[in-house]
Amino acid sequence: MPTARAIDKLKQAFSIEERSSYSIFKGKELILKVFWSPLTIADRDTINNTLLAMNKGQEEGNLDFALQVIVTKAEDESGAKLFTAGDIPILRREIPLSVLLDLMTKMQSMGEEESPDAVKS
Repeated sequence: MPTARAIDKLKQAFSIEERSSYSIFKGKELILKVFWSPLTIADRDTINNTLLAMNKGQEEGNLDFALQVIVTKAEDESGAKLFTAGDIPILRREIPLSVLLDLMTKMQSMGEEESPDAVKS
């Protein structure tokens, strides 16, 4: 039997089909459960190109990049997008920064301690 190629081993071990989730609470009330698939280099390229087209720059450390990650990747349980580009001004003006930072941190996390569907608040 031929040995599996390195690329095949990586794809099998780190499937982008596996989704993570994060529950956003206000006190004890569940407000929203957000799901997403892992952020890939292709996703980052798309997000950076979107930001460049909007004259927002291409710095992955800025909040525009993080907001675009939320808009691009956040889904409900069935896989439907939770936000649109039109929601960005509302997210910027009407949602507390602490809530967005918490979600952005979870979505961009690369730590092994967070397994799919194991990220909870």
